[in-house]
Amino acid sequence: AAKIVPKENINVSLLTNSLTVSADDGVNEEKLFTSLKKSLRSAGYALEKDTSGGAKRDIAAEELKKNIKRLTVSAILTLILMYVSMGHMLSLPLTHAMGKNGVVFALIQLAFTLPVVIINFRFYRNGFAALFRRAPNMDSLIAIGSCASLIYGCVAIGFMAYGYAVGDISIVDQYKSNLYFESAAMILTLVTLGKTLEGKAKKNAASAVGRLAAMMPETAFLVRGDSLVELPLSEIKVGDILAVRAGETVPVDGEVTEGVGGVDESAISGESLPVEKSPGSKVSAVTTLQSGYIKIRAEKVGTDTSLSKIIGLLEDAAASKAPIARIADKVSGVFVPAVMAVSLITAILWLILTGDAAKAFNCAVSVLVISCPCALGLATPTAIMVGTARGAGMGILIKSAEALENLHSVNILLTDKTGTLTEGKPALTDIISFDGRVDKDTLLAIAYTAEAVSSHPLAGAVCAEAEKKGIAPIGNVLPQGVSNTVGKGVFVEIKDPRIDIITPESNSPIVCAVGKAELLREAGIEISPECEKRAEALEAEGKTVVFVGLGGGLSNSEGIFGILGIADMPRADSREAVEALKEMGIETVMLTGDNERTAAAIAHDCGISEYYSKLLPEDKERYVREYSQRGRCAMAGDGINDAPALAASHIGIAVGAGTEVAIDCADVVLSGNSLCGVASAVSLSKATIATIKENLFWALFYNAICIPVAAGVLYPIFGILLSPMLASAAMSVSSVCVVVNSLRLRKKKIYGCEKEKTGKSEKTAKPAMQALPVSDSDNIDTEKNKKAKNKKAKNTEKEIDDMFGKTKTVTFGVEGMMCNNCKAHVEKALMAVKGVKSAQADVEAKNVTVTAKESVSESALKDAVTAAGYKVS
Repeated sequence: AAKIVPKENINVSLLTNSLTVSADDGVNEEKLFTSLKKSLRSAGYALEKDTSGGAKRDIAAEELKKNIKRLTVSAILTLILMYVSMGHMLSLPLTHAMGKNGVVFALIQLAFTLPVVIINFRFYRNGFAALFRRAPNMDSLIAIGSCASLIYGCVAIGFMAYGYAVGDISIVDQYKSNLYFESAAMILTLVTLGKTLEGKAKKNAASAVGRLAAMMPETAFLVRGDSLVELPLSEIKVGDILAVRAGETVPVDGEVTEGVGGVDESAISGESLPVEKSPGSKVSAVTTLQSGYIKIRAEKVGTDTSLSKIIGLLEDAAASKAPIARIADKVSGVFVPAVMAVSLITAILWLILTGDAAKAFNCAVSVLVISCPCALGLATPTAIMVGTARGAGMGILIKSAEALENLHSVNILLTDKTGTLTEGKPALTDIISFDGRVDKDTLLAIAYTAEAVSSHPLAGAVCAEAEKKGIAPIGNVLPQGVSNTVGKGVFVEIKDPRIDIITPESNSPIVCAVGKAELLREAGIEISPECEKRAEALEAEGKTVVFVGLGGGLSNSEGIFGILGIADMPRADSREAVEALKEMGIETVMLTGDNERTAAAIAHDCGISEYYSKLLPEDKERYVREYSQRGRCAMAGDGINDAPALAASHIGIAVGAGTEVAIDCADVVLSGNSLCGVASAVSLSKATIATIKENLFWALFYNAICIPVAAGVLYPIFGILLSPMLASAAMSVSSVCVVVNSLRLRKKKIYGCEKEKTGKSEKTAKPAMQALPVSDSDNIDTEKNKKAKNKKAKNTEKEIDDMFGKTKTVTFGVEGMMCNNCKAHVEKALMAVKGVKSAQADVEAKNVTVTAKESVSESALKDAVTAAGYKVS
């Protein structure tokens, strides 16, 4: 085929099992196809034209389905064959009768073996095709081993028939118990099992593309005059004006023409916090509008969108990732031809020296049987099986042998920031008051009062911290006084403030404003230069600053104000993980779509000296390729935007909290959220590869000793001639040795697993994923700490008693509650009343039960419910 088109114009996709050829217009398509088909057939592969009309076939799923059918039939037949061949040893029913006649006994076994051989004949076809091309691989080993056992069994049938014919029963007895048909079938069945498991992993990887495509909404809302028309996404054209409401997914790449809103771009850029959009801003498909309402002009639709580019990058990366050469394949390239040559030379020499054809065949077959590459074939898969099982127990999922072989030699780790080095969600980090009358908890209560009515992610961080500390809002929020200003913040009007220093000049409500600086100024709250300077310092640390203030109707016109710092914080052990990787000779580089300021702050906190910010998915993929030229490169991430980079790297590592797409594209998945798991995974890989090399050494050492013995080198001196039966036993011993050596991997010391659980009594063992040493003070609750906690708990109980004193329980009816949202609204309104300890509403019974301080009047409780928009009955 290379004579018709250049080699560089032929592209093979391992992800889709497809072959794409670019040829000039003058090339005859049928001739090209015939040439390719012939070349691939000689290599043991089949080729068929794509007649799907552009629709993508799930070839991986089709192949997996075929493998499962082959495995099921092969397993059933092999189990029956094992019963027939070995059942007489255990006096199982029927087997004794079948074993009376040696030829019949052998033919029954052959009858069950041949279907297994036919079903899995592709191993013979591919293995011998590779052998004839002088490039033997693992399939060649399987074909040689299975075929040798099958041929020996068939020849044994001939000798037994000869024994019956001449009346020499000793010949029959010699071969009846050593037919080896079960070995031929078992080899093929076990290999089919491995291929099925590999096919399942491959199908999962291919499904990542489908998961990405499924993220795109099926419809979009087209603006037509004053109305919205819902249309299938396929009917949207460039230039159309589309409407996107809060909570909806942006359907196309475009530009905002009207409105403002906060857009979650984490799916594309990895930005952890919402990005404010206004007229003129660009938006991308599959991002989510979290707040506000915008109209966008479609600029890129269909295959031109950012999501489609990510899918394309994913497919290209998977197609261009070269399969690694397995160690056993390299060994077999020399071993298999050598064994074939030794077997042939043995037969020739015996014929020349003795003229005894029977002994010549006996020795030649003994060489093949004793050198049957079962041990060599088991060297890699058994170690991988034990290694991956050990990894699973440590919370490390290693998907393939390629991943193990690549992982042990990694010297560069590229890592995403959001959700990998950081927690992946905004958290309140700083509370700074600029009013001497207000402490941090009071300032947080002021912010909580306003943010409780907002759905913005930053508001969620404030509310979560307040609820964690048990802090309540400072007053009753007037429903008609709530105002959300997209892009600026929120302010609410409150009455009945429960802070002594807040004294309204009249009964007019007090404005509580939380958001950007301009929002507070609009509310009449002045911000001091000191406050602005401190806000700039927080922003320099990569944090989002939220201003908090009270104004309007206060006796003190200056108001009360402060600032909150919110950020996606580094994980507690990220710095330790980076240092541990450095000790292992692995350089860590951070790639993030976040802004420069935030990236610099996180990199500094984690001890990373080299980082890149404001990256799109294609940028991350480009950096992965660049670093891959410098050494063995791994990529760690958890987001959709990391998928192309994970696929392009030598080894992709997805953390456990990652998206399904990232996990599908990765070679290694960490169930924990810490990069410490990377160090453990590398250590496990090194131990596994060392075990594989040990297995290969012992397998080859065994052959180096046994093959000459099987060939008969001891016969002239000691009269020792190894029979195929003994050769088979020796072969089995070598396989057992390899398996036992692989099992030793379960006890080998792995980085971070010095104290793995060894039994029920070891209750204090560290978690398997703990890869870094920690001090006793981090893990052990000392008596001093316990006493401090008990004292704090008692103080907390006392504070609650002082706050509420004696309580009473009141139940009254509430009309208008229709759902759980109504229930929550009523309970929230009652909890805002000073002195209320608990409120439990019942939608079905249409009532609410309140536990409050005795001094709280029932009228105050009912007024709160009425103010919330419900009727008290």
